[in-house]
Amino acid sequence: MRTNVKRILVAAGSIFMLLFVILVVHIATAKPVTIELATWQVSRFDFKQPIDSSTAKKIEYDLSAISGVKGDVLVKNNVVVFFHDNTQTSNQKVYEAFTAKGYKDVSIFKVPAELASKKVCPAMKQDGFAYHFSKGIQRIFN
Repeated sequence: MRTNVKRILVAAGSIFMLLFVILVVHIATAKPVTIELATWQVSRFDFKQPIDSSTAKKIEYDLSAISGVKGDVLVKNNVVVFFHDNTQTSNQKVYEAFTAKGYKDVSIFKVPAELASKKVCPAMKQDGFAYHFSKGIQRIFN
């Protein structure tokens, strides 16, 4: 009976240590944002009605054709998310070019003030353990 408990504890401890080492290596080797991607901004347009698949393809094509829009254009339900280079254009300029193509029932999504003032990802609390742990590991290895 005692040997089974010892085996279980050793196995659980070994798995925990292995996962901990993997986590530390992952955090330590995370690459910083490249210069090219540092100027990319994500923006969102909201439509008043859901978008069907044929309209979604047209929206993707029309947004991708606007100067400064980079990467993927994501369309789901009544939301369009896209990336643009903020040194070349702004979401307001993209909006104006997009509505000039005939899209009238669209509005720019505005981030609430309490989220816009945050310094880190809103999914990670700045006073939480995960944030402090990640920052500590990055300080050790950088």
